[in-house]
Amino acid sequence: MAVCRLTAEQVLEMLQQEPDEDGEAIFTDSESDISDDDDPEYLPQDQAGVVGVSGDPAFLHEEQSSQDSEDSSDESSEEETQIKSSRLSKKGSYWDENPPTRVRTHSHNILRSFPGPPPGSTAVSPKDAWDMFMSHNIIEEVLKCTNLEGRRTATAKGKEWRNVDKEEFMAFIGLTLIAGGEKSWDVALRELFVDPLQNPIYKATMGLKRYEDIHRAIRFDDKRTRALRLETDHMAAFRYVWDCFLANCRRLFIPSDCVTIDEQLVPYRGRCRFLQYMPSKPAKYGIKIFWMCDARVPYAFNGTVYTGRQPGEEVQRNLGENVVQQLCSGIRQTGRNITMDNFFTSVALAEKLLEKNLTIVGTLRQNKPDIPPIMKPSKSRDIYSSEFGFNGNMTMVSYVQKKGKAVVLLSTMHDDKAVDDSSQKKKPEVIQYYNKTKGGVDTMDQMVGNYSCQRRTRRWPMVLWYNMLDVATLNAYTSFTTQHPGYMGGVNNARRLFIKELGKELVMPHMKRRMESTPTLQKHIFEAMGRCGLEKQSIATTQLQESTRQEGPGPK
Repeated sequence: MAVCRLTAEQVLEMLQQEPDEDGEAIFTDSESDISDDDDPEYLPQDQAGVVGVSGDPAFLHEEQSSQDSEDSSDESSEEETQIKSSRLSKKGSYWDENPPTRVRTHSHNILRSFPGPPPGSTAVSPKDAWDMFMSHNIIEEVLKCTNLEGRRTATAKGKEWRNVDKEEFMAFIGLTLIAGGEKSWDVALRELFVDPLQNPIYKATMGLKRYEDIHRAIRFDDKRTRALRLETDHMAAFRYVWDCFLANCRRLFIPSDCVTIDEQLVPYRGRCRFLQYMPSKPAKYGIKIFWMCDARVPYAFNGTVYTGRQPGEEVQRNLGENVVQQLCSGIRQTGRNITMDNFFTSVALAEKLLEKNLTIVGTLRQNKPDIPPIMKPSKSRDIYSSEFGFNGNMTMVSYVQKKGKAVVLLSTMHDDKAVDDSSQKKKPEVIQYYNKTKGGVDTMDQMVGNYSCQRRTRRWPMVLWYNMLDVATLNAYTSFTTQHPGYMGGVNNARRLFIKELGKELVMPHMKRRMESTPTLQKHIFEAMGRCGLEKQSIATTQLQESTRQEGPGPK
């Protein structure tokens, strides 16, 4: 059917004509036979909708709408492309705006063991708990190496060395711990042992010279074979004792659902092949130890001393990733979470740990190629706003805490856009969880530093030994109080009292033996023993025996 096309003049002429009796407009045959190819020269806008032909305003409006929809479609398509490109990282991974649909709980969020000491582990006293960490093999190794060094140095000076036995060595450790509990680490030894205003337990346990001799001779490996072991290990002088201690830490406590990995800088400025400089730490210089600690309670579960590149070893790449995989080897397939900072966190590490049924929550450095552009800091983003991205089992969130600054976190534990709307800052749940669990190692380091037994020394193995004693005491305290929640009535200084009681338990056996085997001790030493709680009857008996021997037998 041919479509009638009219010119503007024809339309005006038609409108001016009178309608017929039926009210219809009269069209001539010539007008009805206009070719479909004839286009109108002009069509007034006020005549729109008069006739339903292709040249009328209604048809033009439809064409314009179609063109507008096509333009709008192009614009939306271009905008969608820009959004997709903003969520594409440099590594080619796409971080979707919408979270995945979950029906069942992740297997890695299900904990199948209860935190605390393992079943069958019971400690009646602080010493029982401490003995588990400073086990027999550690003490025996240190005793053997200490006596070897003592004999060697004494022979070189033409003197005789009196061997240190276990009871005396435990008393030596006990005095060291008591000094730490009293925060007397910077008090001179002579003042501790001689000053009458100081704790009498020092002079009652052993003489100052004997303490100094043991402190000078203490060693942790056989010096005769050290050179051979140094060819493969910079830490040969302390390696065996350190490994034994870590094995005890891993065995004697079941961590909670979350652990923290971070570093500790043990202050030291002497000669050491792996001395580190960390300007952000108060001590600046020291020995760096990477720790994995429980995020809920102060317990050091595993650790590794950073010794740099070992002899003959290639340059380490991805140090943070290697450290994490080494430290978490004892909790694989347990469904636990690991909280870490941006030194360790990466997408590659998250994927590897997921294969071991472990999740992570950690901050990401802004230069990581895994972060899409939309997550980067921008002044156009509102303060306290959050941007989420989802890729498989991984969730990335960017939170604007200050104008023009954003913190980016990666989590394989969370899979939603949960935000705390009750507060003004509207922090995402990922950040709140990170803030609650990031301080495991810092808490351990702070608690160790409060009652540290560290004393000034030039030998780096002694620095590690003091730090190991501090960590062992803290672990023993956590293990003991977990089994005895009402210890000391929950007072604020319970840990200091624990250290004091532990130190006393360690020194009392040697103090009693000294009292019984050395009746010629000076009077002030017997008085110090009495102040430390030894039975006065035993002291009086010993003094009576001494006076009897001096006076000789009485008359018959």
